Amino acid sequence: MALSTLAPSAAPKGSLIDFRLAPAEIARQVEECIDKERAVMDAVAQETAPTFANVIAPLGQAAAKFDHKCCAINFLMSIAVDKEVRDACTQADRLLDEFDIERTMREDVYKVVRAVYDSEDEMDRLDPEDRRLVESMELEYRRAGLLLPSEKREQLATVKKRQADLVTDFDRAVNEVDARVLLTRDELEGLPDDYFDGRETEEVDGETKYVVTSKYPDLFPLMRYAKREATRKTMVIATENRCLDNIPRLQELVKLRLEEAQLLGYNTYSEYAMEILMAKVPQAAVDMEEDLIARLTGPAKRELAELEALKKADMESASKPYTGFYYWDRAYYTRIVTEQRHKLKSEDIRQYFPLAQATRGMLDIYQKMLGLRVVQIDNDLVWHPDVDTYEVWEADEDVFVGHFHLDLYPREGKFNHGAEWPIRRGCNHPDGTRDFPVAALVANFPRPTSTAPSLLPHSDVVTLMHELGHVFHDLCAHTKWKWFHGTRVERDFVEAPSQMLENWAWDPASLRKFAVHHESGEPIPEEVVAKLVAAKNEGAGLSTLTQVFYGLFDLAIHNTTTSNIDVDKMYNDMRDQIALLGTGDVVTHRVAVFTHVAGGYSSRYYGYLWSQVFSADMYAARFKGEGIDNAKTGSDYRTEILCPGSSRDAMESLERFLGRKPDNAAFLESIGLKAD
Repeated sequence: MALSTLAPSAAPKGSLIDFRLAPAEIARQVEECIDKERAVMDAVAQETAPTFANVIAPLGQAAAKFDHKCCAINFLMSIAVDKEVRDACTQADRLLDEFDIERTMREDVYKVVRAVYDSEDEMDRLDPEDRRLVESMELEYRRAGLLLPSEKREQLATVKKRQADLVTDFDRAVNEVDARVLLTRDELEGLPDDYFDGRETEEVDGETKYVVTSKYPDLFPLMRYAKREATRKTMVIATENRCLDNIPRLQELVKLRLEEAQLLGYNTYSEYAMEILMAKVPQAAVDMEEDLIARLTGPAKRELAELEALKKADMESASKPYTGFYYWDRAYYTRIVTEQRHKLKSEDIRQYFPLAQATRGMLDIYQKMLGLRVVQIDNDLVWHPDVDTYEVWEADEDVFVGHFHLDLYPREGKFNHGAEWPIRRGCNHPDGTRDFPVAALVANFPRPTSTAPSLLPHSDVVTLMHELGHVFHDLCAHTKWKWFHGTRVERDFVEAPSQMLENWAWDPASLRKFAVHHESGEPIPEEVVAKLVAAKNEGAGLSTLTQVFYGLFDLAIHNTTTSNIDVDKMYNDMRDQIALLGTGDVVTHRVAVFTHVAGGYSSRYYGYLWSQVFSADMYAARFKGEGIDNAKTGSDYRTEILCPGSSRDAMESLERFLGRKPDNAAFLESIGLKAD
């Protein structure tokens, strides 16, 4: 089933979103949205005989509209081309955050919600998803402090508002402040020729210098290929020191989160945050991370010794003293080990992954696996000409599923990393109509040059496969209430579906379907794929320890009863100790650009490795065991994992798909370890 390029029929009216908003229109829409939801809350609070129909359902419908506006504004704040639009979205986001705090602090509304929750007769009449909505809504109000006395509620509201402002400012700084370094061609020795094609230059004292930024298409190749240690070091320093104002913001966030948790009766913020996750308690996450440290430190030290030996040999051949092995050396020497051991050159691999072809191939895999039809359409309502828009339909029926957008190239002011945004979550309405989901994948892949298309290193292929997994999680979910839609699952499970789908980027049969040489059109040779797969776990000890470090640092600053923490020093100390690689005597401030720990993953970063246990188990038990192209397995995956969202516990979805409780054997094997 080839990817369609023409729409088979018109999608439902209103399913596309117009992103071409002027600043004044953004402000007007947000004020209108807030006024409408406030009116709904005012009305339900007056109900003298509260029921699901007259309290919970209206609140659920109003929350769907509010969530849609929040997601769209947050998205435009990170990707809009016009700075005035981004500024307007930032202001609108603050208003939405303030109103969200107001919404969850309405004691009169909680009173009628609690009345429904406490009514056994009313609850017994509800279907499972409606019942779960009542329970989730009551829990949200309770966790927002509605059982606190009024004075403490006011204190909590102030604390939460300040947190929201700090997170907005932190993210905005990271998105808009790029490192910008000027380097000569000699200083960039080792970089492939296409790295320079079309690159901005400046004349400095009669010498041509190339502009290199901290955006991924600039930074990642430099860290892998630049022969000169001084160049790699310069880029790390510039990248990690570019948002120093964020350090006091994170310091204050940590303090405010502890204050929030303790106002609500928890000892630490981690206790509060993890109560509603799969892990339930911080110690469960700490135990997992510490077990991995014990398993991985030995292999990681052996990897490090091998890398150090290569650097020492380089220093000796250049008649330079060996001064140590640092964070900026790892990617460069890991690449060399991979090339030497597996006779595999990253630059050669890139030739088989032109972005356009890889994207089409991946979408083809997804539509076959999930029983969908993906259709690229013309759309002039998007935020930038680079953006591609797709409709998604059921494969064998004229049934519309949703839209998604791909925004894949870097530009000034745009979100710096790779991520998926659920711009509109799906939900049903009482009149029988439905809000169809809309998602966007934002990345920063290399732009085409005058001599070659955009060519992806295999690591970017994995990233693209992963983020598309989030897109299809949001598209394939089909819940009655937006509250449970798609990626709104437990945060320590949300990565599992996408992590599982990364395996297709390593599967030889799948790769040969879409990995083709951009000049000859020949599929990637079987022997190259074999080498690529064999090299998968090269450096896995050090790279996994780095993930362990991120998770433990996040817990260290949030699972504590003291607010007197130097987050910057703690980050650098823990990086040296756990990840085994630091920056020596050079002081850098990587914590200032660690958006995950400032934003939605605070006290939840452990979830990347936690969920990887489940992703590996799902792949090994079903897809690898039953066939990666098995239609029944793909259908079960869509039905049991993607479709329910959080309308039921993630563990229940896992057990239904696996036919048993999950275990960690497949995960340990996937990173080159054995289970006990």
